[in-house]
Amino acid sequence: MSDYDGIQEREEGKIRMPLGMTVLFMGLIICGLFYMYLFMPKTTGWSQAGRYEATIKAREAAVTGLPNADIHPESEHQQMVSAERGKEVYAAECAVCHGEKLEGGIGPSLTGPKFKYGSTLKDHARVIAQGTKDGMPGFGQLGAEKIQSVAAYVHTSHQH
Repeated sequence: MSDYDGIQEREEGKIRMPLGMTVLFMGLIICGLFYMYLFMPKTTGWSQAGRYEATIKAREAAVTGLPNADIHPESEHQQMVSAERGKEVYAAECAVCHGEKLEGGIGPSLTGPKFKYGSTLKDHARVIAQGTKDGMPGFGQLGAEKIQSVAAYVHTSHQH
């Protein structure tokens, strides 16, 4: 027996680790290596940033209805029909803040031709769906069709 500062230790305790501790130690090392392999972007391609961007793209696709393309009806007639439907939705949902004739009120005027967040049909749809940092709430709950209709209404109204 060894004696250090009045503490006595047995010699066999220094020679080998108990079997249970050895199994636990080796198991933790194996789990750690497996975890590092699974979640290293260089080995699997998985990353939190990639997953976040995929989620954002899926959300935008659900809101706009068209994942990577500009939002535009196929013909001018179709755009006018969509704008007419958008006028009704605008009157019900947007006129309270932006005025009956897009002239503004609580919210800014939507008569254009230039807008702070973009002047394209896709920009209008994005702003309607997601809102702005300046106080406009997002209206994604309206659904892709109504959002596109309102965007078409605002877009055709300021082109004239």
